[in-house]
Amino acid sequence: MIIIAGSLSFDPSDRADVLASLVEVTEASRNDAGCVEYSWAEDLEAPNTFRFFECWESKELLDAHLAEPHEVAFGERNLGRITGATASMFVASPADGNEKSVAG
Repeated sequence: MIIIAGSLSFDPSDRADVLASLVEVTEASRNDAGCVEYSWAEDLEAPNTFRFFECWESKELLDAHLAEPHEVAFGERNLGRITGATASMFVASPADGNEKSVAG
């Protein structure tokens, strides 16, 4: 499993459009093959900084997601107005070697 966590910061004047684009990309990305988790949340201590958390079944499925039209459109719409960014990628496996699903 691939886990990606980080943040994107934007100028307050871009807030409304950034929020709209986050809703759009989240709805589409959650339907991509291999998506286990995909979420955004605003940092409570840093307004207009949005933290993301993604889990993908494999690197190949993550790469396919990154090439999807909705992901490309998100980048074209937002990359030029990012004022700060962080990102970390991790490869994870179940601790006991057996993947289990927890229903909530």
